[in-house]
Amino acid sequence: MRLLKHGLLGIVILFVLLTAIGSLFPSDIIVSRAVNISASKDSIATFINNYNKWNLWMEGAKQSELKVIAQDSTKAFFGITTIQLQSVTNNIWKHEWKGKNTTQYSTIQLIPKNNIVVVQWQFEQHVKWYFWQKFGTMLNDKILGTTMEQSLDNLKKLAEER
Repeated sequence: MRLLKHGLLGIVILFVLLTAIGSLFPSDIIVSRAVNISASKDSIATFINNYNKWNLWMEGAKQSELKVIAQDSTKAFFGITTIQLQSVTNNIWKHEWKGKNTTQYSTIQLIPKNNIVVVQWQFEQHVKWYFWQKFGTMLNDKILGTTMEQSLDNLKKLAEER
């Protein structure tokens, strides 16, 4: 009985400690990457406007059997994730990426500068106070950021070939 009380007390203390440490992490996470492309913004926009062309440059869809499947011009599926276009204004595309347990918002922005176009892509996610979600966000930049960099490099190669 005494061993059970100590075990339960240890679990409660561990939970409180992990929750306290997790509260030091932010609840709103932003992962952002950018690339300079020597092409016109219109030629880059053709790859962003059409979900079917995402398979040509998006890393996860480019080299596997997992493809972006367009339902229409505003909605697509990437595995179990639904990609919904929220808005397009002034060379800024906003999408909602809704998975089984998470929702993320992405923004792709084209910024013309002299003879190049800066393509900036970011993902935003809000997590609750649960320590396992807070600790999980530490991996977002490493995993998602690497994939975003590869995808933007693919987009650069495609747009500059045109």
